[in-house]
Amino acid sequence: MGSRLDYSKPNCGKGYDLHVHSLRKFFKTQLMALGVQPDYIDYMMGHTVDTYHDIESKGIEFLRNIYANAGLSIRPKAQTSKIDMVKEFIRGMGMNPEEILTRQALAEPHRSYAVGKDREEDQIRALCRAFKENLKRELDSTNQSDSGVESHI
Repeated sequence: MGSRLDYSKPNCGKGYDLHVHSLRKFFKTQLMALGVQPDYIDYMMGHTVDTYHDIESKGIEFLRNIYANAGLSIRPKAQTSKIDMVKEFIRGMGMNPEEILTRQALAEPHRSYAVGKDREEDQIRALCRAFKENLKRELDSTNQSDSGVESHI
């Protein structure tokens, strides 16, 4: 059997020796760092744990969801642009960012941009403005419904 992974000894200057156990160790270490319960990790790795039957009774989909939500990947995470983050946030609030940006473009057809960064900043401002307006409407409707209810204490 080969030696274990030793990060202090490069493999002839071309990286490091990598073994199957290295991937298992990476898997366990990363899931632990992401806050996954150790019993779930051990179960996923095929270890027998005291809570084996409890975990097994939750089903494979339960474990798949834990794994998927942890976001573990051996690939580097791609940098998300600011506009993409704002669009995702807007979608999470139940709004359609493309519709908002289309309305803005139709409302200001004369607008032109010297560089793409200016366009992106303008789009971010439009999305944030739409988010604020939506939040204000929600708060106003909540306040109106709360003021219509009498409290009996």
